Amino acid sequence: MCELNTLTPQPRDVHRIVVGLSGGIDSAVTALLLKEQGCEVIGVTLRLRACGDADSQQKSCCGPDAAGMAGSVAAQLGIRHYVVDCRERFEKEVLRPCWDVFERGATPNPCVLCNAAVRFDELLAVGRKLGADLVATGHYARLEFDGQGRPLLRRGVDPNKDQTYFLHALAPATLRHVRFPLGGMTKPEVRVIAQANGLVNAERAESQDVCFAGPEGHFAEFLRQQFHGRATPGVFVDESGRVLGRHAGIHPFTIGQRRGLGFATGERVKVIAIDPGSGTITVSDRPEAACSSTCHAEAFVWHREPLAAGDRAMAQVRYRQKAVAATVEATGDEGRAVRVRFDEPAFGVTSGQSLVLYDGDLVLGGGCIARS
Repeated sequence: MCELNTLTPQPRDVHRIVVGLSGGIDSAVTALLLKEQGCEVIGVTLRLRACGDADSQQKSCCGPDAAGMAGSVAAQLGIRHYVVDCRERFEKEVLRPCWDVFERGATPNPCVLCNAAVRFDELLAVGRKLGADLVATGHYARLEFDGQGRPLLRRGVDPNKDQTYFLHALAPATLRHVRFPLGGMTKPEVRVIAQANGLVNAERAESQDVCFAGPEGHFAEFLRQQFHGRATPGVFVDESGRVLGRHAGIHPFTIGQRRGLGFATGERVKVIAIDPGSGTITVSDRPEAACSSTCHAEAFVWHREPLAAGDRAMAQVRYRQKAVAATVEATGDEGRAVRVRFDEPAFGVTSGQSLVLYDGDLVLGGGCIARS
């Protein structure tokens, strides 16, 4: 591991750019493309957490295999490579807050937290030490700038890989120093580039979100054990209050979930409510019962001028869910609290997830869902 604290700050170079190298194909192709454009590319791998046993480390974005693969990519491309230990900060600013959310019966969004609180700040800090003002990652998003130099965050062209939902909480001041070279490409196109250039990780499997998988198979239970958290056991009930089964803790469950409940009724039931006080989880076989007409979000980060009551937008409440038309009902706290009403009830609106508003492919802003 290279020690960055001992480096003498280098003079700024507009052609020098730090690339977050994860060991995966996307970041490798990002580095390759920038080098081909004439940039001086520096690879930086963030070690985010210790991932348990040796078997789990081989599959982890932060285990020795990932850092080693990133190093191999850097060597192949002929670029400098640094590994930065961010485990303490990651635990404090991402993992612990995630457990706090799970403990109260909500469902956190760790990728949003990591991007906003750790990943880009760390990469930019390393860049400043190395004389680079820009950072690039392999995220599938597009970044443009308006006539006033303000960043415009837009969806990636690949609808199956667009990651703007996870990037909405990045402050515009941070986005000015970020580049997303893959935003105008599809995943198959990226893989073809990796193969055509013989990159050492060209056949590497997808590793998205493995840094948020627990060794026992559920991130929430992994965090409970790590932080010696309290499980809140209780019962499953139907909408009439009839007990259907029991569970050992509310933390592994989320609104809209129908698999892994641990009991069978003969119907396709879904979780529609979680009471953190009593541990009662309510389920229903009515499809509409897991849908909400409104959504209230807080800690909103705006990328355009804040919307006002009556304004329209497309609203997305989960990563793998399509955005739906909505109207802003109210805003508060100087625009950092937003309530929207969907044209048609939205499925699985869940506290702790994100409400992101779009105008076409343009990200208007987003915040953390407080309630539906």
